[in-house]
Amino acid sequence: MIYQFKVALKDIYPTIWRRFQVNGLITFHQLHKTLQIVMGWEEYHLYLFDFGSFTITRPDPTFPPGNTPELNARREKIVDHITKEGQQVLYVYDFGDDWQHDLILEKILPVQPEKQYPVCLEGERHCPPEDCGGVLGYQRILEILATKSHPEYEDTIAWLKKGFDPEHFDLEGVNEQLLQKKKQLNPKEFIKVEESKKPIKLTTAKLKKQLQSLSQQELIELLVDTFKSSKQAELFLTVKLIGEEAIEALLPVYQKKVKDEFFPDRGFAKLRLADAKKAIDEFEKITQSPNHTLELMLFYVEMGVEFTNAYGDIDSRFYESILKMFASVIDRINADDGYDLFEEFEERIAAVVEKTEGIGWGFHENMQYIHEAIRWL
Repeated sequence: MIYQFKVALKDIYPTIWRRFQVNGLITFHQLHKTLQIVMGWEEYHLYLFDFGSFTITRPDPTFPPGNTPELNARREKIVDHITKEGQQVLYVYDFGDDWQHDLILEKILPVQPEKQYPVCLEGERHCPPEDCGGVLGYQRILEILATKSHPEYEDTIAWLKKGFDPEHFDLEGVNEQLLQKKKQLNPKEFIKVEESKKPIKLTTAKLKKQLQSLSQQELIELLVDTFKSSKQAELFLTVKLIGEEAIEALLPVYQKKVKDEFFPDRGFAKLRLADAKKAIDEFEKITQSPNHTLELMLFYVEMGVEFTNAYGDIDSRFYESILKMFASVIDRINADDGYDLFEEFEERIAAVVEKTEGIGWGFHENMQYIHEAIRWL
C-alpha cells in the first residue's frame, strides 16, 4: 500500500509544505530520510516522531532519553503506527532549532506498478537554512532579505547558500534526489519485486501491427477512448484533426500558463519556472509545431525580462533559466531549416535583448553574446 502524506512546517507563514507518497512498509527512519529530501533539510541533526504517549526516534547514546517511552525508528514500520487516513503525527527535526512539522496521512492508496516511489507531488516555498536559529531566526532572515538597505543584508546574503530564494521550491530536483536514493527509501521486499519485473514496451512497429489487425469500427472506438483518456490526448487529437486553426486557438491558452508564473491575475508571482517550462514542453508535444513552440519559448524570455524590469534584480537561478531558454531559441533558429523562423522572430529577438540593458548579474552581456551567435545575421 502507498501512503500519501502532507507535511507542513509549523509557525512559519506563508506555510512551507509538501505533499508526497511513500510505501507504507518503510521504517520511520526511512520516512525521516524521505522528509529530509522533500523538505530540503540536510540531515545534520537528530529527529523524532511524537505520538503523544510515545516517540519514535533513532537511539543516540550521547543524548539522554526523556520520560516518554522511545521506540527505535530503524525497526518500527509506519504501517504499524499510522493506520488511518487523517491521522496526524508531530515530526521534530533538530532539537536545538526545534523545527516542528505537522505530518498528516491524507490517503492510503494501492501501489501503481508503473509509478516511482517515493515521489513528491507538490509543495510550496523553500525550506529554511540549517542552523539559522529556528522560527525566530528564520523570520529575522526574511526581514533582512526584504530590505536591501538593512545593515546586515550583505552578511546575510554571504551566509546563505548562493541563489537562496525563500519562495522557490524545486519539485523536479527533489524527485531526482528521491530517485537517486530509491533503494535506501523503499522496503527491501519492494525493491526485489520491482527489480524482478520485466518491462513491457509497445514499440512503434508492434503498435502498427496491432492497429492493422483492427476493424474500422474498432479503430474509431480506440480513437474515441484515447480522446477521452486525458486532456492532453484530447488536445493532441484536436490539433491533428483540425490543424492550424486548433494550434492558433491553443497558443494563447499556453501563453497564459507561462504568464501566470510571472504576472498572475491575482496575488504575487510564484515564479515556478519549472511549471512554465513544463507548459512549453506540453504545448510542443501536443502541437508538434516548430514556429508556434518557438513563439512560446520566446514569450517565456519576454516575460522574464519584463518581470525583472518591473521588480528589479532577482537571483542567479532566475537569470540562468531565462538565458537557457533564450539559448534554446537561438539554437532552433540556427538549424539548417531555421532561416524562416529567424525572419519571423528577428525583430522580437532583437527587442528583448535591448530591453535587458541595465539589468545586473551580467544578464544583458550574456543575452547579447547569445544573440550574436545567430548564424543568419
